[in-house]
Amino acid sequence: MTTAPTCPVSKDFRFIGTGAFPAGFKRYDELQEQGPLLRVDEPDGSYWVVLDRELAVQSLQDTETFSSAAITPLDPNPAVRMIPVQLDPPEHGKWRSLLASYFAPRRMPYLEGKIRERCTELLDDIVDRGSCDFLQDFAMKFPTTIFLEVVGLPVEEMPQFQQWLAAMVHPDDEGNLDRDALITTMFTVMGRLQEVVAERRANPDPEAQDIISHAATWVVDGEPAKDDDILSCLLLLFLAGLDTVANELTYAMLHLCTHPEDRSRIARDPSLAPAAVEELLRAFSIPEVARKVTRDTELAGQHIAAGDMVLFPLMAMNRDSKHVECAREVVLDRADPPVHYAFGAGPHRCVGSHLARTEMTVFLQMWHERVPDYWLDTDQPLREHWGSIHGMKTLPLRWAPR
Repeated sequence: MTTAPTCPVSKDFRFIGTGAFPAGFKRYDELQEQGPLLRVDEPDGSYWVVLDRELAVQSLQDTETFSSAAITPLDPNPAVRMIPVQLDPPEHGKWRSLLASYFAPRRMPYLEGKIRERCTELLDDIVDRGSCDFLQDFAMKFPTTIFLEVVGLPVEEMPQFQQWLAAMVHPDDEGNLDRDALITTMFTVMGRLQEVVAERRANPDPEAQDIISHAATWVVDGEPAKDDDILSCLLLLFLAGLDTVANELTYAMLHLCTHPEDRSRIARDPSLAPAAVEELLRAFSIPEVARKVTRDTELAGQHIAAGDMVLFPLMAMNRDSKHVECAREVVLDRADPPVHYAFGAGPHRCVGSHLARTEMTVFLQMWHERVPDYWLDTDQPLREHWGSIHGMKTLPLRWAPR
């Protein structure tokens, strides 16, 4: 009889936390050296963590065994079902098809014009200052405005939206997330979304191109979409779209402000931006997704029981040195760039990936045209937080005003 390989067990690992950069990434880099799978026993729950790239891809593609009904490892029975991310095929595909056209490649030339306008406005506001908190002064404003317009939420309410988002997904300085505040805020957000939907129904605009204006006409399985399901879908968009690109941009700029060779290459040759975006996304993949096991199965020789939760950190997939050369380094001129999973794997791959790529590419080109040389404006350790999404607390930059 063969003996199952030993699986490391951790009582110290925490899904939600905070620390000095690069603590959030480094913990997976170190754990990967111990094996493809980790068993975690937290005070708030137990789950598995898949650390091997190929094992993760295979699992995320197996939607019959690994269900999206629960998507965070500490919440196997969520109170709110967000659509379509918490749906499995075939139901998932029906809702995803409703959203796909708003983020399709054919829309990118139209959206790129808006992206360039917004980037110009923000650069005009800060370039002559010679310094900024990149996260607050630029990153949280730039992609968020575009996203709110696509969805159809009032752009002027962005500060309030971001406060609500922080209450739901950002842990405090001690690494704690107030679950009661999360639930309360979630229902507050859904209430505001319901108000906006009602306003659009009362005052329809036949020329409108945003998601909320069209949501009232959605049809699923030949029937009008239910209001509760529409609100659930809008809640997902709210959570997924308000700070993911902002956080990706901040990690990208943290790398560039501390690696002058890479920074100067992009400034000298803007055509490098698309490849740089792919490499930066790979190296700093910020989402962590979980799945609920529907039937007894096996991973890396370990028995996984039906009902167990399994976490798939995308950064571990993309920084797996067994499958990617120099996986934990940023190499802008890779001769054979590896496939990366910064937007996930399987049918739940991020529907907004084309928009995110366009925003990041435009940003790198326009920023470096006007601010080619900049540096980190602190000698103190930078703090980051993690959970379903990794993000920085701040990123102070300085440059010589032109």
